[in-house]
Amino acid sequence: MSSVCERFERELRRGAIQLEVICLLENERYGYEIVKKLKESGFRVEEGTLYPLLRRLEGEGILSSRWSTDDTRPRKYYTVTDYGKRVRKKWLELFRSINRSLEDLTEVDQ
Repeated sequence: MSSVCERFERELRRGAIQLEVICLLENERYGYEIVKKLKESGFRVEEGTLYPLLRRLEGEGILSSRWSTDDTRPRKYYTVTDYGKRVRKKWLELFRSINRSLEDLTEVDQ
């Protein structure tokens, strides 16, 4: 049973991490800062998972990025685009709808 539960959790987390990231990037942040913020919120993500996701979301126009050389080492900062804000709104609506449906179903089962 544990492998079934682990697979289910992985699938849920794949979608949730995308939503978490675009919610978090209302304010501009760099990669390591994103990892720390997600961890603080109780959402563990490895850098090897985050960076490909950031590149994909940027390629889809959901995020934009810029390089900063103001610090001792260059950092790439990400933020959600206007298009990404519209996507985020739709994803949140979908997430809330699914959550409401699950709550309705589990009330019947209890």
